[in-house]
Amino acid sequence: MDRAFVPFDDGLGDLGPLSDLRASFEQRTGGCTVLERCRLAGSVAAVAVPAARAALAAERSGVPANAPVDGAILVNGRLQSPVEGALREALRSLAAGEAIVDGDGTVVAACLGAAAARAFVESVAAGTRPAAPGAVRTMDCALWTRPWHVLDAARFDAAIAGDAAQVSDAWDASVTGTLPAHAHHVGPHALHLHARARIGVGVVFDCSAGPVLVDDGAEVRHHAVINGPAFIGAKSVVSEGALVKPRAAIGPQCRVAGEVGSVVFQGCTNKAHDGHLGDALLGEWVNLGAGTVNSNLLNTYGEVVMRLRPDGPLERSGRQFMGCLVGDHAKLAIGTRIMTGSSIGTGAMWAASTPVTGAVAPFAWVTDDGERRFILRKFLDLARTVMARRGAVPGPAALAHLERLHGPD
Repeated sequence: MDRAFVPFDDGLGDLGPLSDLRASFEQRTGGCTVLERCRLAGSVAAVAVPAARAALAAERSGVPANAPVDGAILVNGRLQSPVEGALREALRSLAAGEAIVDGDGTVVAACLGAAAARAFVESVAAGTRPAAPGAVRTMDCALWTRPWHVLDAARFDAAIAGDAAQVSDAWDASVTGTLPAHAHHVGPHALHLHARARIGVGVVFDCSAGPVLVDDGAEVRHHAVINGPAFIGAKSVVSEGALVKPRAAIGPQCRVAGEVGSVVFQGCTNKAHDGHLGDALLGEWVNLGAGTVNSNLLNTYGEVVMRLRPDGPLERSGRQFMGCLVGDHAKLAIGTRIMTGSSIGTGAMWAASTPVTGAVAPFAWVTDDGERRFILRKFLDLARTVMARRGAVPGPAALAHLERLHGPD
């Protein structure tokens, strides 16, 4: 498409603990985030976020925050629809002063001149809902506001499939891989393998319900079964004998074992052992101890009602299947049981023999002796240690944001 984009966070979405450290356009809502989709479609000139998050967003994205860009396309970070087909053409053809809105009038994308772009970005920075200026056209686009919208089957299927197509289209012939003779591809949908992906003996890619993509440097080990639609991010590892059920969006540098399905791993998260995880969203730098399992269905087969945060209201998900949310840097001990509709806060550590229920506070340190608070200094030391294992270092803005989120010891 070769256009410059400015992803923006309009403040209307909340994924509970997963929103503590990342803007809406950094949320993985299929194989990719909106930020990644924009980079695949063109370039990202800047991002726009509420002012309190500007330093963090700039540090994480590597581009200026809240700097208006004349003629760039502003894209709503909550957009889950893949950038293909009619939407791709609409974005390609946007002229200055034009906007795309959904049926509720929410801005999906806009192409603005200097003055209008400045006013739009100032509105985002102030935390007010940005209005659509100039001429508008209405399109049916998927914009999420809560975690259960991300996991909606039709939306999730389309997002993973669209992202797999967009990512594989960006590969040139030299990095487009082929299936080795010792593995199997069944079903009518596409299998996209990067040339540097490693596929073990007896691996089955079942593409009956959707495509599968295995990205650069990812490894699928012997006798794993991956059911599409699924996206296995760069340098991630799917362990021997793992069962990946449909709708798995695994970000980069993750470890996946046991049974997973209808899940999002943002990236750099470990589920390296047996255990079921379903209908769940996990942040970055999460570690699930061996035997950790979650429930995604109530014994009553009723609608799941959950709190995104301990001080938040009970919210109806509209879903019979809804597992859990796990915030960044959370650590769960071996044998942890996570009850239906649980939310585990950023930096929480659970090592109790009782199951996780309800909403766990950020930085909670929970054992059979009770709950206390993870001491900030010790938490940050652990975070640095964990991140170093992936060659990462927390930046100053991330550290400052974590300190504000934690508060005084």
